[in-house]
Amino acid sequence: KLWRVRQEHVALGIYPPSLDTASLYEVIEKEHDGSANDPIPYNPPMEIMEGKHYTESGSKYLYLCTRSSGTALPHSLNDLVGVYVEIVDEVE
Repeated sequence: KLWRVRQEHVALGIYPPSLDTASLYEVIEKEHDGSANDPIPYNPPMEIMEGKHYTESGSKYLYLCTRSSGTALPHSLNDLVGVYVEIVDEVE
């Protein structure tokens, strides 16, 4: 995974980038364009962008982001339906 540092800090090996260190790091996805045909795999903590499509491991849905989050989110996409995303299709 590609990670972005969200705030300056001294990196310590005992605190690697993960959901547990979401205040320090966020996942960046550069391999997918976010279209319905090439959705971005959502891996929290991740910022989501309005107009982009996302999938999530363990979910059977394709999500469309209806408003940008402006910050990395630690929640599952299913928990964000009606707030940041809407379900637009089922995926196999």
